[in-house]
This record gives sequence, structure tokens and C-alpha cells, in this order.
Amino acid sequence: MSNETENNENETVEICEPEAVLSESPAKEEKSGVPEYEFKYFKPVKRLALIFFLALILFMFFATMVLILLTKSTKELKVPDLLGKRFVDVSNSLTNRGLRPDLKFVDVYDIEDGIILNQHPESGRIVEENSKVTLTISRSRFFVNVPNLTGSMLPMAINKLKNLHYQDKSVSISTGVISYIPSEKTSANIVIDQSPKAGEKITPDVKVNLLVSSGPGAVTKIMPDITGQSIDLCYDLLLAQGVTVYEEMNKIPDMNQSGIISAQSIAKDTPLKDGDTLTLKVNYYVLTEHPYSAYEYVEYVIPSDMEEGLFEAYIEDNHSRRIRYSSRAKAGQKISFVFQRVGNAKIYITRDKKNISTLKINVDEF
Repeated sequence: MSNETENNENETVEICEPEAVLSESPAKEEKSGVPEYEFKYFKPVKRLALIFFLALILFMFFATMVLILLTKSTKELKVPDLLGKRFVDVSNSLTNRGLRPDLKFVDVYDIEDGIILNQHPESGRIVEENSKVTLTISRSRFFVNVPNLTGSMLPMAINKLKNLHYQDKSVSISTGVISYIPSEKTSANIVIDQSPKAGEKITPDVKVNLLVSSGPGAVTKIMPDITGQSIDLCYDLLLAQGVTVYEEMNKIPDMNQSGIISAQSIAKDTPLKDGDTLTLKVNYYVLTEHPYSAYEYVEYVIPSDMEEGLFEAYIEDNHSRRIRYSSRAKAGQKISFVFQRVGNAKIYITRDKKNISTLKINVDEF
């Protein structure tokens, strides 16, 4: 009996616990000697809860930022009075104030082009920044054909300009600069040329410049006053006087003044002789687009390997073929001039009458 009792006391009963549920932690035992167990399936639950908590914080943060942006107070602006003003004069200030112009056009026949006729909202109204301001702008369709004045006596030419007709209206066009130049072929006081040319369509505010003959030149040639006149009208007759013409380009902001001579190096009534050098300062409006008719600026540097010679520039366009530069020059010198183009143009640069380069200017398609 004693042996059996001893054997029973030495027997060990093993309890097999499912590993997926419980695991024994031998390092942790209670004072009573009973082992502790850790539930492994609680670990992924804790991890998921932490991820969910962090995601909730991020969501709340971004939602708060969006709410702040959406409820941000906007700046209020007072709409200015724009009626009767030119849109080109106020467009930049509108944008700088924080207003967005929305344009509508209406064809008119008795108002200048580009005038603001109506606006909405009205002046004085308070609107939010970046609000749209709708503007109704005049688009002038009032054009008249320039009459042919070449060959007319000056008084008759002026009278023609004062008695033009458009539909049932009488229209008057003013003369611009009238320049007198000696001519061996044309009698005194006869119009030799004009700008704009006959047949061109212009608005009544455009002035017509005239080149008038002063009759056969005296034995001593005299420099005429051509300041304020178009370079296109004067160049050929200046060349006929035996002078060499150079041009300096003067950039201007007004397209209507492009091609106008603003200064001349030889004063009026100064005696001229063959070979004299005349420098003209010619206005030029820098083009961003090329309409059908406009003044263009040409600049060409003579190649370094080119020998000295007579360099000329010929223009060929829908108007005619004509010379617009003629001078002896050498390598490295610059050829520059302003000319009036009609349609597509080719500029032929020649040396001693032989073509060395061809430049092209084409009309932009709108």
C-alpha cells in the first residue's frame, strides 16, 4: 500500500490547452504557484482600435480645415462707376481690385469703339471679392472709304474730305499733316500722295496726311519739313533729292501714331546737296499680332563675311514693290527701317543689286 500511494503521488496530470486561445507564461507566476495565461486574440483587436482612433483624428483634422476654408469671410468691394469709359483704360484696375469683367458687345454707328455703355451690378453696389461685373461695350461699325486725292488741287482735296457721305449722314474727315516737297513732274499745290491710301476704310476720327508738290525745285535743293508726316509718303521723294536716309526706331504705345516721323536731323529750309545724310526718328508700335495692314519694323545685320557695297531693301506685298532702304554699308553694320505693309510681305535684302537674304512677314489669321 505504501508503494502504490507513493506512485500515485508522483504521477503528473498534463492539461493540454488550445494554443490558439491560451498560452502559458512561465515567467509570470502568482505567489500561489498557479500559472497566468495571456489571450492572444486581444492583440489584433487593440491594433485595429489604435488605427481606427488615428484615422478618426486625421478625418476630424481635415474636416475642420475644410470647414474653416468654406466659412472663411470674403472681402467686400464697392463697384466703381464705369459708364462712358474706355474698357482698355479700366480693365487692369478692375482685375487689380478683385473683380472679374464679363464682356458683351453691341454694334453701334455713332459711338467710338470700346466704350462701356452699361454695367451690372451698378456703380456703388457692394459685392464680394472675385465677383463678376458684366459690361456692355460698343463695337463701332462706322467706317468710310478714303477718297482718291492724288492729282487734286489741295483746296479741292480738303473739300472732298469735308463732304463725305455715309448712308444718310454727312461725314467730315480732317486733314492731318500737309508736307510740301519739290517735284519736277508735278505742278505746285497738287497732291502727290496720301495716307491712308484711297479706298481704305477708316473711322471719322482718323486724319488723312497729304504730300503736296511745291513745284519744280530751285537750283539749290531745300530740305522740307516732314516732321509729323508718314515715312511711307516721304521716303521715295527724299531719295529723289539725292540724300541718304537712315531711320531710328522710336517705340510708342499708340498704334495710330506708328510710321510717323517724330524728328529729322536736317532742319527745314536747309540747302541740300547730293550725298547728304538724313536721319529720321520714326515712331513704331510694337506688334503682338500682324493685322492685314500695319507698320512693321525690319532689322538686319550684314554678315561678317560680306564685302562692302550698295545695300538695298525692297518690299513686295499686296500694295506694290518698292525700295525702303538704300546705302553703302559693310560687314557688321545694321540695316533698319519702318515700312507700311499691306497683306503678306517679302523683304529682299540686296548687295549691288544681287539678293542676299529674303525675310517674310505674314498676316495672322484671326
